[in-house]
Amino acid sequence: MIRPLLCFLISGSVAFAQVDEASKPLPIDSLWKSESFRKAVTGSYGIDSRIEPLITVDEEFYLNEAAESLAEGNRDKAIEALRNSDLADRSPAIAFQLGTLHFESGDLEKAKASLEEALKQFPNFRDAHRNLAIVLVQENEIEEALPHLIRAVELGSREGLTMGLLGYCHAIGNNHRAALDAYRLAALTQPDEVQWKTGQAQALAQLDQAEDAVSIYEELLRKDPANANLWLLQADSLLALDKDISATANLELVHRVGSLPPESTLSLGHLFLQSELPDLALARYTSAVEAEAPVPFVKAVEAVELLLSYRETNHAATLAARIDAQYTEQPTEALGRLTRARAIIELETGDTDSGAKRLESWLSGNPTDGEALILLARFRESSGNREEAEMLLEQASVFPDHAAAAFEAHAKLLVAVGEYDSAIKKLEQSLELEAKEPLVRYLEAIRELVD
Repeated sequence: MIRPLLCFLISGSVAFAQVDEASKPLPIDSLWKSESFRKAVTGSYGIDSRIEPLITVDEEFYLNEAAESLAEGNRDKAIEALRNSDLADRSPAIAFQLGTLHFESGDLEKAKASLEEALKQFPNFRDAHRNLAIVLVQENEIEEALPHLIRAVELGSREGLTMGLLGYCHAIGNNHRAALDAYRLAALTQPDEVQWKTGQAQALAQLDQAEDAVSIYEELLRKDPANANLWLLQADSLLALDKDISATANLELVHRVGSLPPESTLSLGHLFLQSELPDLALARYTSAVEAEAPVPFVKAVEAVELLLSYRETNHAATLAARIDAQYTEQPTEALGRLTRARAIIELETGDTDSGAKRLESWLSGNPTDGEALILLARFRESSGNREEAEMLLEQASVFPDHAAAAFEAHAKLLVAVGEYDSAIKKLEQSLELEAKEPLVRYLEAIRELVD
């Protein structure tokens, strides 16, 4: 009876997790500190009157005054000079420069207001669109930033910062084809900006071009082998290519340098388990559970269930004990799964009475737990108490979410005692609720026995 119990427990899909968060574009905080970013934002005006306002003599006076203050390293004085000018409320050039200075000072709200004022006075101000988009991206207002980036491109901007941020916004919006195109253009003018290359690789991975993504990550890792994020992202693409051993090596490397997030550590445990290395799997599961910010309780329970599915009962018991010690908050649904897993552990270790008592205790407070009712029925069946087992299965069949499984379990109980006609009826009831090909074949085999 052990194997059917295990199959029942893990009937829900518990996949070997990919690297967590890998499909999301990386945060671009590091971009704001790069030299290429500073040069792009603070670049001087051009002479194209279609996209930049012409500078009058009066505007030039105040802009030069601000420039002198900046040359002295006094940004606050430069801001004050522009703000106090009699042109502050009617010069797009001054509003733009104020917005840029506020941005450099970290005052994003004032930067946004000034840049919006510049665009109000000169709607085709290309760099104002671009710089306003930068401010909006920093404030995570991606949907608001996107139209300004698109307008900057329409007005002729093709430099790396505009195109790269456009790629980032498209990636956030799951428009991966557009993101890839934008990132590629960004890399043409800013080939040394890691953010754009990484964005390309992530977009390729999302477009099912994992092999090309892996190649880009290899290139980046040759230049920056200490970058843990790159190892993690490459691991995700390797998993997509079914190169589990290489992905495991990537994750283990990051784990050993202490940079692997808890959920990715849990995924590493899954990979070790899949490679039939249960001791290493348990060690990584334990790390994920005992981390300062541990994995969610339900994911920890899934690891116990997976260990049981691989018949690693002792390891499952060890991990369950660690979970009990670590988590003060245990959501009811996931706690029910852990309770059922513990009951199976006790069954496999020969303590069937304890397992049954555990389920009975759980059901006294959670009488609608159909899975626990079915599992307890199988305990009763294994101890020869058929009548109570059938009664429990009848109770479980009342709950719509568990009726199909209850009818199937009841049918198999009836087959075990040779009552094939009754079993066929229960199988038919189960299949009416949930069609499963293996169960169809099982029903056909029982009908052949009757015929």
